[in-house]
Amino acid sequence: MAAVVSIRSRHLLKAYKAIPTGAKEVKFYYATPDERIRVLREVADADVDIVYVCIDKENAYNPPIYGNELYCVTLKELIRSAFAVSLSKDVDIMLDENHFIKADDLRTITNNISVELGINIKRCSKVSSNRCVRIADYTVGSIWAKYERGNEEFFEIISKKISLAREP
Repeated sequence: MAAVVSIRSRHLLKAYKAIPTGAKEVKFYYATPDERIRVLREVADADVDIVYVCIDKENAYNPPIYGNELYCVTLKELIRSAFAVSLSKDVDIMLDENHFIKADDLRTITNNISVELGINIKRCSKVSSNRCVRIADYTVGSIWAKYERGNEEFFEIISKKISLAREP
């Protein structure tokens, strides 16, 4: 899981404009290597911080946890990390639409962490088509390629923007 943290969403505009449009869903997975490089270079040039959590699902916790519970534990860690690097105390949280967590549970998690850390949540939602989430998809795709495929080409482009990481 990864988060792209920016003081303003407009800082991601050039990266968003570099994302190809077409018939397929706009994702890292479907993009060509050249398209991935173009988007990730814009992310690397943007005023952002990247935080990520990468876990070995089988060995991360003792006793092991799986499914929605693992997703929620990992998401909490990612949110804490994102808040730690945020320059603002007023934040918007946008999570890619998925079946692992309900919107109400997402709001509960973020509210609990925000109260503890003195963060003001302006907006917290799950979204399916949002430019910031699309950029986060390219970012997490480059991290996935490194750990799952051993391909560090895309990760290296954004590596200077990584502020916090939890790796296996």
